Amino acid sequence: MSVYQTQNTPAETQYHGCGKAWAAIKDGQPVAIKYMGDFQFNPEFLPGWVNAVLKEYCTIADPSTHIEYIDSFRLGKIKKAAISAGHPATGPRGGYIKASSIAREARRIIRDAEREQFSDYQTSCRLELESLGSVISGMCSCYEFVVAH
Repeated sequence: MSVYQTQNTPAETQYHGCGKAWAAIKDGQPVAIKYMGDFQFNPEFLPGWVNAVLKEYCTIADPSTHIEYIDSFRLGKIKKAAISAGHPATGPRGGYIKASSIAREARRIIRDAEREQFSDYQTSCRLELESLGSVISGMCSCYEFVVAH
């Protein structure tokens, strides 16, 4: 297992505790650290109706929130918010759309957007770190960078 000390290195100022990270290594020491946990999802680019659903029920994006267990009152509010923000009131076959279908669709769109934004974040981190040294993946802990194998 490879371990790099972060104290008394150029990367020390970027260290802020435990977490999955990438590091740029130059001359046998970390010169920069980018934490993967620093990624912040930006819902600004989601369709308006998805943002309305997210505002109405903020935990809709959490995969541990089971849509089957959301009470009918809350689902009704989600459907009403989505339709008033531009979601079609009818399904693809012309019938009324179920509130749970709207919630599932919103979750899928949020998850896809989050994946795309995280991929962009990783790419920008990699490019920044590559300009400083050799990029390695691992974990920061106790002022050390431990390389993942």
